[in-house]
Amino acid sequence: MASKKSIFHTQFPIRVKGDTKCNNHKDNDVFFLCQNCQTLICPICSITEHKLHIDSFVELSKFKIENGNLIQNFVDETDNVSIPKLKQEIISSRTKQSSCKPLYDKLRTKITDNNNKCKIQLDEMTADYISICDRMEVADTELIQTHITDLERRLETFRELSSEYKQTLKTGTAVLMYDSVSEIREMDTDIPPTPDKQTYFTPGMDRQSHLKQALGNMNLPTDYLQAGSASGIHSDQRPVVRPKQSTEAGQASTGEVRYKLRDSPAVMSQFLYPDHIKSICPTSDGRAWLCDHNTDTVKLINKEGQVKQTITHNSNIQDISLDPTTGRLWFCCMDKRIIFEVSTSCTPVPRFTTEDFPYSLCVTREGRVAVGTVLSQGYTVVMYTVTGKVLHTQIVEESRKGYVLSISQCCVTGNIAMVSSKHISGVVSDTNNYRIHIIVYNPTLQPLFHYRGEGIPAQGEGIQSQEPVTLDKFDPITVVYDSKGNIVIADETRNTIELINGAGKYIKTLHTNKFHQGVVGIQKGDVLWSQLVLDTGQRGLKLLKYYSD
Repeated sequence: MASKKSIFHTQFPIRVKGDTKCNNHKDNDVFFLCQNCQTLICPICSITEHKLHIDSFVELSKFKIENGNLIQNFVDETDNVSIPKLKQEIISSRTKQSSCKPLYDKLRTKITDNNNKCKIQLDEMTADYISICDRMEVADTELIQTHITDLERRLETFRELSSEYKQTLKTGTAVLMYDSVSEIREMDTDIPPTPDKQTYFTPGMDRQSHLKQALGNMNLPTDYLQAGSASGIHSDQRPVVRPKQSTEAGQASTGEVRYKLRDSPAVMSQFLYPDHIKSICPTSDGRAWLCDHNTDTVKLINKEGQVKQTITHNSNIQDISLDPTTGRLWFCCMDKRIIFEVSTSCTPVPRFTTEDFPYSLCVTREGRVAVGTVLSQGYTVVMYTVTGKVLHTQIVEESRKGYVLSISQCCVTGNIAMVSSKHISGVVSDTNNYRIHIIVYNPTLQPLFHYRGEGIPAQGEGIQSQEPVTLDKFDPITVVYDSKGNIVIADETRNTIELINGAGKYIKTLHTNKFHQGVVGIQKGDVLWSQLVLDTGQRGLKLLKYYSD
């Protein structure tokens, strides 16, 4: 078993942007950059924790002099190139958008005129084509509007950054200069082009051929209408997302408390549900998708437990996730190594295949798909585009068997939290032979910290003791972020629901169940869906509210 010291050593402290004080020695100013660790340190750090990295030290005053040009170049590029190009691109996009209606009006006219030359039996087909055309207009209009919104957000971001960095060049400290340089290096400044529209209808001239050819051919891109609308079509272009500063959960940078926890969660609803659930994805309208263990079916239920919809596939569904932008359901099939999106007609559409076996997934707010794998020799978490292009890969464990149980993205910071289950020893099929903990990554899958139950009081005789929980007793099966940026953890061994902040600090044990605690999911308004064994001894679900309104 790892020592308490080694447990805490994996936690990385978070420094607020511009703070000149050392994280480890609060009374000391930072003077050096340890390039080996990419960390700002004080003189005491330089002769203690970082003494072996002395060859990588750079004085911050020297760093400021050497890197001023980088910020100045960014400001010049933004003011002289990026902002003007964005303005012009927005104008161009609005022009293209305004042409949508006359374009599709013309298409409708062509379809109708050509139909008048055909027999009356074509009327039904004409109506179908008109319906397709209407949907295409909506899709194109929404797609370009989404693009315009992205461009406007980029424009506003560049304006803010330009103003801020100008002030940094004038009066900024060396620390602020360093933080600004780090932001610029991580930023994506490319400007995506406006999506082009196509003409999809070609009138048919040979009226002696098949009736469909007489009306005209609709040449559509693959899955164009099956995807539903423009809101479901993701771009591979990564949007400009300005890094957000981390603070202690529940507090603003001033220390003011932003929320209040209830003494015990309020039960909003509870009902029986006999099946064993792998994952819960609550929807914005008060319902939830449930993925059962080892089945080919997912079910949509309401808050009374009534099944409203069922989707069945020809292979076992391993895990599910909801796209936070479109609300569409995604799922993965481990045996076939395929990631699916469910269309508006409730039809599973294969989006891409994975190299390794997918065990869990999470669709992010940027329109990416994070996939956790299971392998007999090492396992990974991979960030894909919706078309299957690999953006980032992080090896969770290189040499041992294991798998990623659960993945969730923070709506505040964009960070990714996952539950890692690593085989330690003994029989592989015995779940007791696995060590489970939580890892948090930034949006590009760079590790931020590990959490192994630090700060959680141990359970004893129905009450909490002051002793911390040991590693072998910490058994998370689900991790989900709430709207405050805090992390909710379902612990299967201790039958508890824990709450930690986004930096990995224990806040509170929200709930202790008498019997088995299963997976959890978060609904809009921070309503927690929790699978558990009820006091009656039967398996069911509870909907819990743990923040005070």
